[in-house]
Parts: sequence; C-alpha cells; structure tokens
Amino acid sequence: MKIHTTVLSRLTLIAAALSLAACSQRAAPVQSALPAPAALVSGGQIATVRIGADVTEAALRSAAPGTQIIAFHPESGYALLSVPATLKAASLSGQGLQALGVNAQGVTLEVDQELEVLNDTSAEGLADGLGSTNWANGSTNWAGGSTNWAGGNTFMQAKDWVSTQEYWSLMNLQAAHKLVPELGRGVKVAVIDTGIDLNHPLLRGRIDTVGAWDYVGGDATPQEELPVIGVKKYGHGTAVSGVVLQIAPNAEILPMRVLNPAGRGPMSRVLQAMDRAVASGARVINLSLGSDTDSAALNAMISAAIAKGVVVVNSSGNSGTEGMVYPAQNLTTGKFTVNSGLLGIGSVDMKGMKSFFSTYSTAMSLTAPGEKVVTSYPDSRLAYASGTSFAAPAVSGAVALAMSTGAADLRPATIAANLRLTATPSTDATYKSKMGQGVLNVGSFVSRYR
Repeated sequence: MKIHTTVLSRLTLIAAALSLAACSQRAAPVQSALPAPAALVSGGQIATVRIGADVTEAALRSAAPGTQIIAFHPESGYALLSVPATLKAASLSGQGLQALGVNAQGVTLEVDQELEVLNDTSAEGLADGLGSTNWANGSTNWAGGSTNWAGGNTFMQAKDWVSTQEYWSLMNLQAAHKLVPELGRGVKVAVIDTGIDLNHPLLRGRIDTVGAWDYVGGDATPQEELPVIGVKKYGHGTAVSGVVLQIAPNAEILPMRVLNPAGRGPMSRVLQAMDRAVASGARVINLSLGSDTDSAALNAMISAAIAKGVVVVNSSGNSGTEGMVYPAQNLTTGKFTVNSGLLGIGSVDMKGMKSFFSTYSTAMSLTAPGEKVVTSYPDSRLAYASGTSFAAPAVSGAVALAMSTGAADLRPATIAANLRLTATPSTDATYKSKMGQGVLNVGSFVSRYR
C-alpha cells in the first residue's frame, strides 16, 4: 500500500513579492555536536526488528549486512533498519538475525517510498495576506502585552492585531502566561517539518542549533528553501515554529528538516529525526504531517519516545472527512490510548466551530484554532496560516508551558489527560462528539501545574 507523507496545511503567502534568489540562499553551515545520521538506502524498505536488551549495535550490523540502522534501542526491545527493496523478511532473518534471538515473526517490513505531499484543495478561499509587514521597533507585544514573543516587537496592521488577540483569547493564553512566567523556558520542542528560517527575528535565539539537522541537504543547517519553480510548501516549518513560540515564548525549537521544498520526504527521515530529537533532549515532538497508511516503525518510535517522557503531537488531517491521518488514527484503532501521550489535534475557527477542512473522529484528543493564524514566515515576514498543521503546534506550545513549571507529574499520560479534561467544551452541535474533549484552554490546562 502506498505511503503518503502528508503536510497538513494551507499556508497563505504574504502579498508582497518574494525574491527567489534571496529566499533560496541557505544559511551559513552550522557545526553540530552530534554525529551525522547515517545515509539510508534510497527507495528501500524499513524493517522493525524485535531485539533483546543484550544485543549490540555491532552485532546487528554484522547480522544484517547491506542495511543501515535508523534507530537502535535494545532497552526498548526494537531496532529500525533501512533495507534494500528486494530484501524479504525471511531473508533478513536468515542473514543471521536468528543468532540474535530474532525469528521471522520478529521482523516487520514496510515500504519507504518518497511521494509528493498531498495538497488540500478544500481549503481554497482562505487566501489572504498581511501585505508587506516588516519587523521594526514597534510598541506591540505578543501575548496580549504580557510578554514579548521571542524578545521582539512588531508593527502590525490594526485588523491583524485584533485577529491575533482573538486567537489568544479563545485559548485563554493571557491567563496562562501569568500563571507560568517561565513561558516554556528549558523545554525543547522538535519541529519535524520543512525546516525553518534560521534568521527570522522571532525565531532567532530560540533555536537549538546543536541537535538540528537537515535530512534533505545532509547537513546541520535545516534552513527552508524555495523550490526552483513556485513556493509549494515553503514557509511551513517556519510558520509551525512561530505558533509554538506564541504559546511558549521561551521554549527552544529543535528544527528537523525532513521534507524538501516540494513537500516530499520518505518515512525513514521522519524516523531518523524523531530518534535524534529524543536523543537531543526534546520534550515535545510536533508532527504537522502524516500518512494514510499505518507504520509499525513509526508506532515503535512513538512508543519509545513516550516511554522516555516525550509528548508527541500530530495534526489530524485536512480532508474534512471522518477519521484522522496516521499516527493520530491509531487513537481510533486502539494501538495508542487517549491518554497515551500521542495527541491527535483537529482545527476550529475563532468561534470554536469545526474548520470545514478539519478531519474529525470520536477518538480525537482535542482541537485548537487553526484558521488564519498570524505567525512567522521566511524573510522576516508574517503570514496567515490555516490548517490542522497550525492547530497542532498550539498544543505543543501548551505542553511546553506546563513542562517548564517543573511540576512533579509531567508524564505524557498525565499531560494528555489534563489537556482533555481542561478543554473548553465544543459548541459545535454537529461535530461536538467527534472533535475530542473540546478546544484547547491553555490557562485552565497550566493551572493544574501551579
């Protein structure tokens, strides 16, 4: 079955003209303190292998020649391998894995296919722009005047400032920031996406450049790049990061570029990025992407991340139909429980009604506003962003706020339960039972940690 790695968004570009040459330039290379990830088998498969705690990485390499290790976690009982497309599960076992105590039933193979991102045409009509909005020494502060988002001020058109205040008000954000003056300090949020604008004034100083990695370019500089023709998904990761930092201004963004400018990327990159994110100390992983096919490898990675105290937030999908994309869909199948630490997030408008593009499900965790959200955009600009892609990072930011309190119980299961218990009940009579426990209420949520 085909795997569709899908960015779930409708990112509205600014009205001002973009200079392709200027925007396409990569930032200066960054030296990472972590080892470079392994180059994986192109167009191959992913093997999820059950292994014992006594298995060594060297033994696994010798037992499975011709493969590359994506993730190695004997303490969690599994390893993920990138293997040639021609290799069969029985052959992999026969190569020597039985010597490690792994039989053919312990090897699950799935396709690792790179496909073009599925564009959502249903969100047409949300197009709008902020015009030529520039950063300056203005008097407007993010978060209702109580904080500076990422330490900067901005001039903003009056209508856009009103829209932003309504956005914060819907989530009770001002109250949350008064309760949690740490504002996410000390919490790392991994944004696994198209990369980010490393030089954006609202992101600069809030980026972990040590753990960051570009799996598309093969270096430690995950700068967003324009494709040769058109804008495609350019700006997606920058916009997602901006949403996180509106909710948790002092959090640290760990950018992992897994999707190229056209919005394409294999599952193996996502797995590598998640593994590196956990190793780099991320407490939250934001996945504003998904698949229409279940993945044993992704499920193993999520389970291991949750076991290490990491909350995984996934946008639910933009098809407007019932059901969610994977991995969030596994809240429906039962592979992950509602309070497991995996969250499936849908989108509502500024009145708390289901966004017409948002998917829905009785197993959805909760929703957040995801229509025309004012956020950061490459070239030091702002943009309106719409899609469940931009509802999910609001929840990621809320989790970062709670974690920065240093409360006694910050287990993913407890966080998931508290997010649902404190959500504002939905007023959408049609979809109320299929949009989770309601709309994200950041103030009520963080009050449980103070």
